[in-house]
Amino acid sequence: MNFEADRCVRVDELRRLLESVQEINLFILVIDPSDFGQSVENIYHLSFLVQDGTCSVRVADNGEPMVSRSEPSAREECGDSVNRKQLIFEFDMATWRRAIDVFAIDHPFIPHRMTTRSDSR
Repeated sequence: MNFEADRCVRVDELRRLLESVQEINLFILVIDPSDFGQSVENIYHLSFLVQDGTCSVRVADNGEPMVSRSEPSAREECGDSVNRKQLIFEFDMATWRRAIDVFAIDHPFIPHRMTTRSDSR
């Protein structure tokens, strides 16, 4: 499977997983506590769903980043009424470890993917 096809499969899998929840903490959603690299990949895949409007990210009253499902709107239907912004945040190994501890993440919400040596090319 080529990179683009693999990305599409992963994004579709994530889209289906999000159908099972109303709203979920961003870190609980994306972190694989046994694999930092897959956690980074999960954030990457989530970014496509945010970009197309399938889900949104907000900061809850308690300061936690929350991901929720949403219905994508066609730009021509909404004109300038849709407020789209980018979210950029730092996610390094220290943040990954801290989130695992703070949110008591002991298993990934997004199933762990088995990788082979050729997957890393």
